[in-house]
Amino acid sequence: MICLRSVVVIALALALAPKLFAVKVRHYYIAAEDVSWDYAPSGRDLTHGRPLPEPYRTQTRWNKTRYIEYTDSAFSTRKTQPEWLGILGPVIRAEVGDTILVTFLNRSSSTHSIHPHGLRYDKDNEGAVYLPYGKGAGIAPGERFTYRWQAGRESGPTAGGPSSVVWWYHSHVDAEREINAGLLGPIIVTAAGKADVRGAPKDVAREFIVLFMIFDELKGKDEGLFHSINGYIFGNLPGLVMKQGDKVRWHLLSMGNEKDLHTPHWHGKTVDYQNRHADVIELLPGSMATADMVADNPGTWLFHCHVSDHMESGMMATYTVFSPPRSCPVSVVREDWARVAESSRVRVRNLGPKPIRKLSLLSGYLVSSLDLQPLILAWFSDKPLPPDGEQTVRVGSEMFTTKGTHDLGVAFYPSWILFADGTEWKPHRLGDCFHVFWRNSRDHPDLPILPPVQLQQQED
Repeated sequence: MICLRSVVVIALALALAPKLFAVKVRHYYIAAEDVSWDYAPSGRDLTHGRPLPEPYRTQTRWNKTRYIEYTDSAFSTRKTQPEWLGILGPVIRAEVGDTILVTFLNRSSSTHSIHPHGLRYDKDNEGAVYLPYGKGAGIAPGERFTYRWQAGRESGPTAGGPSSVVWWYHSHVDAEREINAGLLGPIIVTAAGKADVRGAPKDVAREFIVLFMIFDELKGKDEGLFHSINGYIFGNLPGLVMKQGDKVRWHLLSMGNEKDLHTPHWHGKTVDYQNRHADVIELLPGSMATADMVADNPGTWLFHCHVSDHMESGMMATYTVFSPPRSCPVSVVREDWARVAESSRVRVRNLGPKPIRKLSLLSGYLVSSLDLQPLILAWFSDKPLPPDGEQTVRVGSEMFTTKGTHDLGVAFYPSWILFADGTEWKPHRLGDCFHVFWRNSRDHPDLPILPPVQLQQQED
C-alpha cells in the first residue's frame, strides 16, 4: 500500500513538473526619457515617392517622452528593439502563470508611472494616480520603482482563439497628456505551454504590433496633428517585412480621443479574426485586437487606416512579403566602408560552377531602410571570372562622397550575367543578391531584401 501510494505521488509530481517549471519571473528594466521624435524621418511621402504634402513639411520632429528598455539595473546599455516598433515602448512578454517585474527609472523631467492593462496587481503596483494612492502611483524624476504584476489565467487568450493576446501599458499620472507624449507600449501574454523561452508564441513565425493614433502637438491645429502608425506618417514606418509562407500575427492597437476611430486595412491579403476572414478591423480608442495572416502573396502592399481623412493625412504604411531567395551565381564581397570608399572598387566572387564571361552591377543609395534611390549607372566586369574566382569592378569614388552623411549606405546588386557557354542570368526581382556597404557597420538595420525602388514624382 505504501509503495503504491509512493508511485502515485511520484507520477503526479512528474505530470505536474512541466507546468511547475514553466512558470517564470520575467524582469524588465525600463526608463522614461525625454527624446526627440521624427514622424517622417525621410522627409518624404514614401507611399507615393513624393515630397510631404502641406502642412506637414514645416516640422515633423517634436519633443516626446518614451519608454526605453535596458539590459539591467545599471540602465547603461540599451536593448535593441525592432525598428517597426517605432514610438512604442518595449514589448513586455509573459506566459500565463508568469510573474512580471518591471524596474522603472524615471529619467524624464516630470512624474510618470507604468500602468498595465490585463494583468493582476495590488494597489501599490497599479501605477495610477487617484485616491487612494499606491506606492507606484507616480515616480518622481530621478527615482525608481519595481512593479510586480501577475499574468493569470484571465490575462491570457481564451479557448479557440489565437495563442497570444495583446494588452496596453502606459503612464497614468496625467494619462491623456502622457499618452500623447509617447509613454505607451504593448504587453503580450501567451497561453500556458505555448510560449518559447522569450515568452513569445511558438506557433507563429513573426509578430507585428501596430498602433493607430493621432498625436496632437499643437492643441488641435492641422499642422500639429500627426495621423500615425507607430508614430510614423506617409509610409515612413520601417520593418514590416515577412517571408513568403510565414504565419504572421498582427496585434492592433488604438489610443487617443473621439477622432481616433480607426479601420486598419491590408491590401493583398486577408487575416483570420474572430472566426472570420477580414481585411478591415474596427478599432476604438484604447482598443486591442489580434489577427493572424498566412503571408503567401509576395509583393509590397499598402497597410493603412481606411477612414478617408486619415488616409489623406498620411496614416499609411507598407508591408512586404518576399519570396525565399534563390541561389545567387555571384556575391559582392563584404568589406568595410572606408576601404571600398578609398579604392572606389568592389570585389565580386563567382559562386557557381560555370565561368562568367561578363556581368553588370547596379547600385543605389539607402537613404532609409524604406527608401532606395537607384543610380542610372551600370558597372561591367572587364575580364572573364572563373568558378570561385574574384575580380574587382571599378565604381567611382563619387558613390561614397557625393551624398550626405545621413545616408545609411550604398547597395550593389547584379543586373545581368553572361556565362561562357552563352547562357544568361537575370534577377527575378531587382535587387536580388544584393550587398550593402554601410557607413556605420555597428548601427544599421538587418535587411532580408532591399526596399522597393523609390521613383521620384514631381509636383505639377
